[in-house]
Amino acid sequence: MTRKLIALGVIPAAALAITAGQALSGGAISKQKTPTAAQKKAIMKAADLTGPASCYAIQLSARKRTIAGVKFNERAKNCTKYAFDGAGLYFSTPNRKVWFDLESGSSVGTSNCSALKTLVGNAAWQDMIPYISTMGCTNFD
Repeated sequence: MTRKLIALGVIPAAALAITAGQALSGGAISKQKTPTAAQKKAIMKAADLTGPASCYAIQLSARKRTIAGVKFNERAKNCTKYAFDGAGLYFSTPNRKVWFDLESGSSVGTSNCSALKTLVGNAAWQDMIPYISTMGCTNFD
């Protein structure tokens, strides 16, 4: 009985410590934001994507809305012909009407990943982990 009570107290405490550790080290990830239909269309244009918008996962950084990530939406139906295995990062001017390609691919080099992290900033970099990890970057913190 005592072991169960200790385990019930240790597990939540460990989870809290892990979460707090990430937040204190700057590793907290904010949920990405969904772009408007017009923004999604502009990002797709910058990425030169064809096909239905539902075939692509496109999100904005929660903390820097001028940074967006794009990758293939594996859950989409009837999108196989539009599939690709990498991802891309895009940036915009403050009005978020025109978007530009920062980098895209599936095996981006370490030096490019470091440069991208510096360029977009730590907060946006961490928000975009699902996209940058698909690009092959591993420097998340």
